[in-house]
Amino acid sequence: MKYDFDEIIPRHNSGCLKYDGYESIYGASDLLPMWVADMDFRTPDVVLNAIRNRLEHPILGYFEHSDGFYESIIGWMAKRHHWEIQKEWIVFSPGIVTGLSALVAAFTSENDRVLVQTPVYHPFFYAVQNQNRTLVENPLMVENGAYEIDFPDLEQKLKAGVKMMIISNPHNPVGRCWTPEELTKIGDLCLKYKTLLVSDEIHADLMMRGSQHAVTANLSPEIAANTITCMSPSKTFNLAGLSTSEIIIPDLTLRKQFVQLMNKKWHLAAGNIFGDVALEAAYTLGEEWLEQLLDYLTNNVHYCKDFLKTKLPKIATYHHEATYLLWVDFSGYGLSHDELSQKLIREAKLAFNDGAIFGAGGKQHFRINLACPKTTITEAMNRLYSIFKS
Repeated sequence: MKYDFDEIIPRHNSGCLKYDGYESIYGASDLLPMWVADMDFRTPDVVLNAIRNRLEHPILGYFEHSDGFYESIIGWMAKRHHWEIQKEWIVFSPGIVTGLSALVAAFTSENDRVLVQTPVYHPFFYAVQNQNRTLVENPLMVENGAYEIDFPDLEQKLKAGVKMMIISNPHNPVGRCWTPEELTKIGDLCLKYKTLLVSDEIHADLMMRGSQHAVTANLSPEIAANTITCMSPSKTFNLAGLSTSEIIIPDLTLRKQFVQLMNKKWHLAAGNIFGDVALEAAYTLGEEWLEQLLDYLTNNVHYCKDFLKTKLPKIATYHHEATYLLWVDFSGYGLSHDELSQKLIREAKLAFNDGAIFGAGGKQHFRINLACPKTTITEAMNRLYSIFKS
């Protein structure tokens, strides 16, 4: 079946955060929204049909996660990521951000040091700082147009005492797909310094053509025993509104500790019926849709990068291997971050994610959501050209 990713689907007045919620953030109501990380593409028919089928039953009462829920996760990990996992390792979470906050709460105490690699997905900061933990940063470096890990700095900070390290793999917002060698080095350092490793792999399925995701916990038995993996179909299949994710914990002791918090203290074990149905349908029937999506997203990224390189060379991009979120550097214009932000909003009428929210290294940068029809991207690039060409 051929899927139509060029379809324009109106989203205004649907309770949609991306379209109906941006005015309170950007101070304008007439922008082209390319910010929050959901897609403007129709959720796969196999998922929508599964939800419709469940609605044929007239009772929406309490439920249990079905065998199909667990089996679909196990099958997806084996097929897409060559990772053999067990049912017992899987713990439900309403979302990755909820899961990250719960992990910080479960495995650290007040004032414990938690390390992240900046610039990075901003809820990492909230999960740490809002629980009175000490944030430690290992800033990424740029070399030859690609972000790299500063391993000497990382080891120095782990050695000084870090209870937990949270990584973004693939990295949001810089678009790097960390190599097995890089991840092994991280994993080994965490083992050496007794630092628990949490790997946010929510974008694992969104690889640009030519790139391959490596699951951190699949690198060695020793790393697996010290790693907690956060995954979800929400980014892959545009299901964020269903609040359904999986936290995968191979180590029994760590898993018991996390379940005690999530299920018995916070009572977050259940989720919702339709999230379960959607996850199972996506992971068992959604691969054909995903393969066509990846072709479309890869072409969108190439188009955007080629346009900027050719027509607006002062706007720099980086080596991009994963996610539909393009990290863009506007520093070539010599404007302050606030000047750039206002120019994009007031003159270009574009709502991009403000790079400053991603922490160190984010100023004069913006994150552009390219999970939209090609016509939307063309319009955005033309708007950029109209205000920056001179």
